[in-house]
Amino acid sequence: MAANDDGRASVTTTEETPLLASSPRPSSPLPGHNDGEHSQPALTLTISKNNQLRNLIRPRVIVLTFITLFLIELGIGITVAPINAIMESIICRLHHPRLPLSPDHSIRRLAGGVALIDDPICKSPDVQSELAMLRGWAQTFECIPGILGAVPYGILSDRWGRRPVLALSLLGCLLSVGFMYLIFYFSDVVPLWLFWWSSAFELIGGGGQVLVAMLYTFVADVVPIDGRATVFLQLNALFLGSQMVAGPLGGIMMVNNPWIPLWTSLVIIGVANLLILAFPETLHLHGKKDAAASSEDDSDDERSRVQQLLHKIKTGLEGIWEFILGNNSVSLLIISMTFVILGRFVGEILLQYATERYRWSWSRASIQLVIRNAFSMVTLLVLMPFASWFCLQHLGMSAVEKDIWLGRWSGMTAIVGCLIIAGATNGVLFSMGLIWFALGSGITSVIRSLLNSLVEEHHVGTVNTLIGFMENVGMMAAGPLLAKSLSLGLELGGVWVGLPFVTAGLFIATSTAILWIFRLPRRPSLVDLGA
Repeated sequence: MAANDDGRASVTTTEETPLLASSPRPSSPLPGHNDGEHSQPALTLTISKNNQLRNLIRPRVIVLTFITLFLIELGIGITVAPINAIMESIICRLHHPRLPLSPDHSIRRLAGGVALIDDPICKSPDVQSELAMLRGWAQTFECIPGILGAVPYGILSDRWGRRPVLALSLLGCLLSVGFMYLIFYFSDVVPLWLFWWSSAFELIGGGGQVLVAMLYTFVADVVPIDGRATVFLQLNALFLGSQMVAGPLGGIMMVNNPWIPLWTSLVIIGVANLLILAFPETLHLHGKKDAAASSEDDSDDERSRVQQLLHKIKTGLEGIWEFILGNNSVSLLIISMTFVILGRFVGEILLQYATERYRWSWSRASIQLVIRNAFSMVTLLVLMPFASWFCLQHLGMSAVEKDIWLGRWSGMTAIVGCLIIAGATNGVLFSMGLIWFALGSGITSVIRSLLNSLVEEHHVGTVNTLIGFMENVGMMAAGPLLAKSLSLGLELGGVWVGLPFVTAGLFIATSTAILWIFRLPRRPSLVDLGA
């Protein structure tokens, strides 16, 4: 973690330390220099130059961030259905090597020994159970790089820059999917479970969570506080939009051959990797390093690169630990974000829940869930920006106060949505619940905006990757917990079928309660940071 502005490399943080956003303190003046005449004008000039540079590169950074996120989500999204189809056929062939059993059922042999088998026996419990097991463990392993790498890479982004960390994350993503496709291609000679090792390549750069965190950090570096929440909401809407496009597109592309969307995804992710060349570095927008940081860099020159890396990670981890323990405001918001992640993960089982409770076909349930994505996009692109504008212009709120109130009301609407879905006895009530649930989709964006607003600018990268770390931990916990609640609800029957959404509602209620008791630190300069 970067040294403090008073020249000390690290201090024990409290609620009154400058880790929370405040006016920077100038270093002690050199002998023979007048602090009032030289230090303050120099500091003001530096801030003015940084603000001019922010305004100059802001459009470029935002456009590149949007394009990169869209390409990554598109490249991953178009492969979901083809990967499941390929894996199902590989498993089915292993369990039933004599397929097809009837001339009415076809088998298509594709590149790499993969054969798509059109036979009902491939939907049998033995095949589907193994498929679920392989996919479930794969999701667990995918969380490990983010848990191990989120904080260290966040520290490095605040030391070395955003571009190197983003470049590593993109490279790790490309190598990971490439290795997975190789396992599928040679599935006739290697065991399928080896594709789990594709997650190991995401240790390069920390995986998808660090990648997304870096994109948010680029935005936070160049967008003033009062505009961050809106841009974060637009990024969330872009994510939903890419999902709505990628799913049908992948389904269409795999009609003739499921390898087509897989090779296409490699090209798309490869293009995203090349975009890093166009990204400007934004770390320097936070001003020059203080004397302690500079002296540390000088001493680093005398050590090996490995020693430098280990020293920076060790120092940064110690600083983050002090940071979390010493700043209750940031700690509360991180806890609130974690409970939101736990609650909103229930969206992952919506499809299965709808087919089980209302006896819908998978296709009808998929179409029905478009309601949620559509209203989530309306919320993020129209309702939340309008509410932000109204709070700022007509209610006279500061940017941070506006984010707090939007987070509180978003949480309330998401809770109502969970309870309606849990008690819905027919498709109409279920659809109403989906709409209410979608109206609360902005809560994660406003909490992230709050966290970015409450820390000094040179800690933004660390905070965003810390959020990524908590997202991974939350997803690892939420998956088994909500799946178990669904199984228990179906076993008990009756009103208990909606147990997963009652559980999700309790998680989101905990997060919302934290936002209601949250109070801003008493700092007049808080809302002016980065403006």
